[in-house]
Amino acid sequence: MLNLKSIVAVMAILPLGLVAQKDVVSAYNANKDGDYLKAAEFIDQAILDSKANVKEKTWRYRGNIYTNIASDSVLYAQVPDALEKAAMSLAKAEELDVKSRYDDERKADIARGASIAGNAGISYFNNGVYGRAGELFVTSSKLTMALGAVDTMAIFNSALCFEKAAMYDRAVDQYMMCGGYGYQVPDVFLFAANIQKMEGDTAKALTTLQNARQDFPREQALIIEELNIYLVGGQFELAKENLMLAAEQDPTNEILWFSLGSVYDNLGMTDEAVEAYAKSLEIKPDYFDANYNLGALYFNKAVQMVNEANDMWKPRMSSDESTKQKELEEGGKAMFSTALPYLEHALEVEPDDRETLRSLRDIYARVGMDEKMLEVSTKLKTLE
Repeated sequence: MLNLKSIVAVMAILPLGLVAQKDVVSAYNANKDGDYLKAAEFIDQAILDSKANVKEKTWRYRGNIYTNIASDSVLYAQVPDALEKAAMSLAKAEELDVKSRYDDERKADIARGASIAGNAGISYFNNGVYGRAGELFVTSSKLTMALGAVDTMAIFNSALCFEKAAMYDRAVDQYMMCGGYGYQVPDVFLFAANIQKMEGDTAKALTTLQNARQDFPREQALIIEELNIYLVGGQFELAKENLMLAAEQDPTNEILWFSLGSVYDNLGMTDEAVEAYAKSLEIKPDYFDANYNLGALYFNKAVQMVNEANDMWKPRMSSDESTKQKELEEGGKAMFSTALPYLEHALEVEPDDRETLRSLRDIYARVGMDEKMLEVSTKLKTLE
């Protein structure tokens, strides 16, 4: 009786395993015949079986089947998550293939899937379906990583897509991943910080920028962006303190001195601004921004003195008032002359900069350099 019960039990259990095995074989045959949807039905039924779903073959077949579905645009439209299913299945197959017997077969499907995902991502992007495009680029990059390579362009594309889709957390993550691989740096850190700032998290934006500056201490865009956060928030003193500290640690960094000069300028600390700009130019004499800002500082000061002199005018002025007015006019003219070499040097660096040309035209007119004024005016007309 005991033997009979054992036989009955085995007979009761065996059909379940046999059904799963039959589904795997049916999936293989349907896949081979090109009936990929039918193959998917069989293989999805097979993976529900506890014995079949621990076999490498089951998952490898499933990965191949769904890769085939994704390669057919008509079928892919019916099964839009085919690539994700293929990627998951192939990863599971690799996990179960402890002796790496079927690496080549899996890698062929992984490479095919990565290409399909990338092309599909481009298609969705061109049609304005940015969120889906982003997911496909992520799938493409993950499949490529499974081959032991890194598709940084796919990661970057996913970030762009997520940003366009207003999926900002995903976008930041992907931009930062690009940064980790050294792709499109330091721009990706700026992109991530700008999103964080737009989302109202200036603390995170500052952290992103400050961390990036550890690797790119001379990158002006990072310094200026960090500075802008402080300036927009009216945190001039904090901006000054941070820049002074940074300049002390890296005293030959002309960008830091220039930025410090900009902060002093905003604080109305003219003498300190002049000194900081001058230090920047000592390090890099042909630094356009420092030349322009220092010239603009003297130019604005000259305009202020001239306007103050003009405001003093009245039909009858006392001797003291006339003297004061004359001093202001002469001081203004001298200040224009002080601004002149810095703006001329700036123009040498960027000959077509309109703002520099306009400032020089005004100075030449005020100090009586008519030929220079006409020369600059003519150039401005050619640029407009």
